[in-house]
Amino acid sequence: MAVSPPSAQVRRSAVVVAATLAIAAAAAPLAAAAPATEFPTDDRGFVGTAAYCQGAAVATAYGRTQDALVAICSGPDGQLQYRGVRLEDDAALMLDATPAAVNGFTAENDDVVYTVTSTELVVAQGDSTLYRQAMVEYRRP
Repeated sequence: MAVSPPSAQVRRSAVVVAATLAIAAAAAPLAAAAPATEFPTDDRGFVGTAAYCQGAAVATAYGRTQDALVAICSGPDGQLQYRGVRLEDDAALMLDATPAAVNGFTAENDDVVYTVTSTELVVAQGDSTLYRQAMVEYRRP
């Protein structure tokens, strides 16, 4: 018994299915690149942590690195506050903050400077970088 070649309609359908599967496969990694946060957030920062704006303050920015949470809060008078949490032991640090030249924020604790940008959190003392870690999540509500 001879098998006849597939019709043009069947070949077109197979091409459409293959193209659809290829597009879906290519899009899947893009969707996976935006994971949901492990820490609940709202427009004031990381809910239930010290990296959360209190009272009438609102978050100007907040972000997360592998080891830390940070929120930059703006009070009703416009004063900025850095609110950081080290995840290892929940140690919290609250400092006055100022806008930085590179679209970020800085806060100082004696001679230690904390710099928050959309890409990283850097802690420096003088010319030495004590800590530098990339942001895995950053928002400006």
